[in-house]
Amino acid sequence: MLTELRRIGIRHADYRPRQFAIVCDAGQDMFSWLFLSRPFVDAEQHSADRARLVRLVREFVAASLAPAAAPDSFDLARPRLGVALRTVTHGIGLSDPPMLRRPALPYLDEVALVSSPRAYLDDTSPLRWGVTDEEVFAAARQNLASGGDGLDGASILGRSVMHIPDYGGGTIISRLLLDGWLLDFADRVGGHPVAFAPSNLMLLICVDESALVKQLFQLAGEEYGRTARPLSPMAYTPDANGRISVYQPAPDHPAYHAAGKARRRLAVHVAERQRLALPDVRLAECGLATRLDGSSFTAATWELGTPTLLPKVDFAGIAEPGERPFFVPWVVLAEADLLVEEIDYRPTRFSTPARPLRTALGYLKERAAAP
Repeated sequence: MLTELRRIGIRHADYRPRQFAIVCDAGQDMFSWLFLSRPFVDAEQHSADRARLVRLVREFVAASLAPAAAPDSFDLARPRLGVALRTVTHGIGLSDPPMLRRPALPYLDEVALVSSPRAYLDDTSPLRWGVTDEEVFAAARQNLASGGDGLDGASILGRSVMHIPDYGGGTIISRLLLDGWLLDFADRVGGHPVAFAPSNLMLLICVDESALVKQLFQLAGEEYGRTARPLSPMAYTPDANGRISVYQPAPDHPAYHAAGKARRRLAVHVAERQRLALPDVRLAECGLATRLDGSSFTAATWELGTPTLLPKVDFAGIAEPGERPFFVPWVVLAEADLLVEEIDYRPTRFSTPARPLRTALGYLKERAAAP
């Protein structure tokens, strides 16, 4: 792969063993990641055919650096349609027109794509094809359901934990969106299943046993922090109808604080990705902190004198210029009628005035609380 990149004129490309990937300078301050798991599997199957290996490498590099355009018609696209789970900020600021997507889970979207070669669809594709967004997603879900289970590389870790590598970059993980798919793992893990997808390359499924779930939260959190392709540190489980939902342990569950921290960690991650990707100085920075008892909270600061776009957090800091902020619970800021929801932003932001009226500021100071 490195030889091929240099052959086509890319001089700055480095191999990253931990991610099993190559990162290269694609120009205009843009960098491309070439993840090698999928082509490596193909190469192993044809290792004796050098001509085929050379062709595989060249096609993979070309497709990675210049993804193919969408098919010209819905009929041509239908058999190649698929979906992938991605964060709400995946592709933000880089895709024009935006990707064709819809909300799936908190901070995660279902993104439409075509395969062979793989490329995301933009949100103008349904109009060009004369169909609705729903028809595109329905066809993609149908293809997903009719495909193989892709579990050949699955293995059992410790007690009732399935590790499923996803060399297709989210092809297997996207099956979580199919009603009943995760529920079918109950017999394999020995009870009601709980799933973790810390990266686009890994799915972990365990039985809903309190100590085991707590251990998996830690394992998924570590993987989420080190992977080059993070997805979510949260846990998911099927509801009574087999539909995927967020795993929400009770307050007395050993993983209660871990689940809360995972949700807040993902919220902060997407809020910060949004802030760094969009050219809007009003976007406030968001942070996460953990208390001594293991509980956690998020916070963002409103610098008075400046209109601000706040993410939804547990505590909002209110700061006069040059002074330390005081904090109020988010619900207090909402009660003071100082927030306007800006639905054009995902994740949603809330705009503030430059500064509150004196009476409103007094009310906020009276309700100040330590995070």
